[in-house]
Amino acid sequence: MKSDRELDGSNALSRRNFTLFTGSAVTAALAGCAGNGGNGGESDGNGNENEDGEPAIDADERTVIASMPALWDFTRQAAGDGENVVEPLDIVPVGEHGHDWNPDPATVEDIDHAAGFVYMRDFAAWQDDAAEQLEADGGTVVIEASEGIDFFDSPAEENDEHWWMDPLSARDGVDNIADGLAEIDPDNEEHYRENAAAFNEELQELHEDFQAIVDRAELTSIVVATHDSYQWWNMRYGIDVYSPVGTSPDDAATPRDVQEIEELIDAEGIEHVLYDVGEPAQLAESLAEETGADILPLSPVETQIDGAPNFDTGIRMESDWGYLEHFYEINLPSLERALNAE
Repeated sequence: MKSDRELDGSNALSRRNFTLFTGSAVTAALAGCAGNGGNGGESDGNGNENEDGEPAIDADERTVIASMPALWDFTRQAAGDGENVVEPLDIVPVGEHGHDWNPDPATVEDIDHAAGFVYMRDFAAWQDDAAEQLEADGGTVVIEASEGIDFFDSPAEENDEHWWMDPLSARDGVDNIADGLAEIDPDNEEHYRENAAAFNEELQELHEDFQAIVDRAELTSIVVATHDSYQWWNMRYGIDVYSPVGTSPDDAATPRDVQEIEELIDAEGIEHVLYDVGEPAQLAESLAEETGADILPLSPVETQIDGAPNFDTGIRMESDWGYLEHFYEINLPSLERALNAE
């Protein structure tokens, strides 16, 4: 599962060659829409049943349900291909933000039929509640992807849980998931651990590519005009991330916050405003209009999109993109420009 990636003479990032894993038994979607590569698909707003009145999630003894897109891909990478391996399913419908989306009670109940449930503590209340209930009921293996990963008090929040945005910390999450898959399916333990190790090598390469951008950057600060999922980049790479919005997609910027960001953009010569592709871009558009900055996309790997994001900067996403696609197609090219590292 290794990929060929290199920077050309203009430091542009090449697209990763990626072979997608598709589970034969988990192509069912949430809310009566067709699935795509194990991803939830677009919801009709119901979230409970499909058009035939069947359960929203077609889960069985080999299905492992992931609670958000990044964890789905980590699980997919560890599971790999094979006739009798576990089959990952992203519970979040395409187009929904993984930090903001909440399933209906019937959908949560369907998780009880799955072999495993992969989640992160303190990311979303419904996930913590579901994990607690599943552990009490038994039968479904609960995999806490954040186990052993120390959160830290970031400039944005105490106990910042966005560890997966750091490729090196993401390796620990992948190992945790591989441990859980081995518990579910001990006959394929070696298969899962080998896949996890191979993917972790790719995450190491991603880290090195990220660090190379930072090393040649002329700026050290970025402005994000949507919720702040990026402070682990400050911890790992020393990037100062400023946002007038908090750490939740539901947070709103105050006029004073916006004014301070505009002053920062002017003082530091920042020429770009970044935004989360899974959120509305009105604030980014307003800041760009006031400051003359250009708008660039970022992805916290919390939303799968089929096509252009809400604000079209020219990228076209695919609903089955994995973690590396989100970084190599969106995050690293945007950071090259925003940090003047081209």
